[in-house]
Amino acid sequence: MQDYPKTRVLIANDDGIQSGYMLALACALVPYADVCVFAPEVEQSGVGHAFTVRRGLSVKKVEIAENSAIEAYSMSGTPADCVKFALGHFATHGLTTEGAGPGAFDVCFSGVNLGENSGVSSLYSGTVAGAREAALWGVPGIALSLRGTTANMLETAKEFAVNVVKNRLFERIPVGVFWNVNFPKATAETFKGFKATKMALGMFTDHYSHENGLWQLDGDKLWDEQPKDSDDYLLNQGYATITPHRIDQTDEESLNEINNMLAGGDLMSF
Repeated sequence: MQDYPKTRVLIANDDGIQSGYMLALACALVPYADVCVFAPEVEQSGVGHAFTVRRGLSVKKVEIAENSAIEAYSMSGTPADCVKFALGHFATHGLTTEGAGPGAFDVCFSGVNLGENSGVSSLYSGTVAGAREAALWGVPGIALSLRGTTANMLETAKEFAVNVVKNRLFERIPVGVFWNVNFPKATAETFKGFKATKMALGMFTDHYSHENGLWQLDGDKLWDEQPKDSDDYLLNQGYATITPHRIDQTDEESLNEINNMLAGGDLMSF
C-alpha cells in the first residue's frame, strides 16, 4: 500500500457545535486523520446554502473535552459559512489576515446530521450545503445524515466515514461532485446495506396549521411513490443511500432549445 501523509479532514454540520453526532464522527476519524471542526454556534437546520455577507462573523476556538486531538471552532454563521471560511481562509491564513495556515484539507464531511436529507430535502439542507460548498472549492464533500436516531446507524455512518478516509475513497469523487449519504431507520437486523441512488424529486405533503396567530409548517414525503431507484424510496426500504450531486446545474437540453429560440428570433437578441 502506498504511504500517504496523514489525511486532513474538515468536519462541519448544521446542528451546531454541540452536536453529539458530529463529535462522534470527529472522534472516530482522529486515529486516521488530522481532524478540524468548523460548526455553527447554534443550530442552522434548513438554511440551505445561505451565507453571510454585509455583516461580520465571529470565530471562537472550542475545547473538545472528549478528545484533545480535535481542533474545533464555532462560527456565528451558516454551514456554508463554516466551510467557506475553513477552506477559503483558515487553511491558508489560520485565524490571522496575513499569517500561515495549517494547509489544505483533503476531504470535508458535513454531519452526522440528525434527520434525513434525501430527495428534495437536500435542496433545503444546511448539512448538504456544507458538502456542496466544499465541492465549490475543489475539495471532496460528503454529507452524512440519519433518518432515525437508532444508535447502530450512527455506528454505521462512522464506519462508512472511516472507510472513506482509510482507503482514500474521497480521491475518487470527481471535481465538481459531492456525495449525499443518508442512513435509514433500521436495526442491525433490518439494515439492508448500501445503494447508489438517484435523487428523488417528489415534493413534501406540505400543510400549515394556524395557532396563536402563527402559521406552522408540517408535512412528510410520499416515500413509496418515488422511483424505485431513488434515494427516498430505497432509504424508506432500509438501505443507506449514496447519491452523487453535481455543482453544474445547467440543463443541456434546455440550453440547446434556448439557442434555437435565439437563432430563430423568438427571443430578443442584441
